[in-house]
Amino acid sequence: MKSSTETFIGALRILANEIQSEDGVANAAIAEAADRMEELCSELLFQKRLAEKYVEAGKICAKIYIARNISLSEKDVLSALAEIDKTYRTQHDGN
Repeated sequence: MKSSTETFIGALRILANEIQSEDGVANAAIAEAADRMEELCSELLFQKRLAEKYVEAGKICAKIYIARNISLSEKDVLSALAEIDKTYRTQHDGN
């Protein structure tokens, strides 16, 4: 059975504090491993959210393509473009 990443990072932090080491190298290495793992997890979560927003933008582009090919009103096309703009601004604002 695998532990959750959060549990594993917590365990590394406990080990970093409790290991008895004369020079502290082992403590520092374990603490740095926990920090790096936490940073990587945060970056992966950000990338996942960004990918989801790109998928959503792709769906909106498909709507625009369909709208143009079946001659929907200019209002419908502008509405779809506004959705893309909103999605783009959200992903670049970090939300």
